[in-house]
Amino acid sequence: MPAEARDIQTRAVWNEFLSYKATLATKNRDYSQWHKGRENFAVWTVGICNEQIRSRFDAAKAWMEPFLFSPYYRQPHVTLLVCGFLTHNPRFSDDYSSQSLRRHLQDLWQTRIQPFEICIGGMNSFAAAPFLEVFDTQGGLAQIRRILTNSFYEDRTRAYVPHLTIGLYAGAFNTRDVAEKMAAFQTKDRISCIVDKITLSTYSAFEIAGPLSAQQEIELKTAGK
Repeated sequence: MPAEARDIQTRAVWNEFLSYKATLATKNRDYSQWHKGRENFAVWTVGICNEQIRSRFDAAKAWMEPFLFSPYYRQPHVTLLVCGFLTHNPRFSDDYSSQSLRRHLQDLWQTRIQPFEICIGGMNSFAAAPFLEVFDTQGGLAQIRRILTNSFYEDRTRAYVPHLTIGLYAGAFNTRDVAEKMAAFQTKDRISCIVDKITLSTYSAFEIAGPLSAQQEIELKTAGK
């Protein structure tokens, strides 16, 4: 995606957030109608180990702390694909079968994706969660999504927007108040980061904002290696 289009996308997300009267609160309860007794929800992710980015993430999380749901144990990551509940015997439309996982692993290994750059920017927000903007400067995220969605339907209601979630909103806060707080957060230039690994991660559907657990990892290697 060209740089101008990426900037238009992030502005559109911000304008949509401002169109809401209040943020969407996360409730500390059992979402049984969603998980139906299933536990391990799977997502393909990019983990963030870059020290500069982690520092910006920690600063942003501390800055937004008055608005955030606690505890929030999920590690900094960029979601590539929302898969569903990991299972050997799929029964529901949001199950992620072992057959689908095998196909994804095969396609990723065969494509031999090379490491690529992404950039992390300033704060933005969805209705339910503030985040740091992620820019797919070399198209690597889009390439991986094309590979993964070639054999798998991702059930989503809105266009994919790469982002680095800071946390979840704890209440229905006035969006103008939240926006003013965000606007006062000082960020410098975008921080570049090389993606050289992607991970199939799972989290427990019984724990709100619980940690990610790595199930499979794909190392991205430069050509000729």
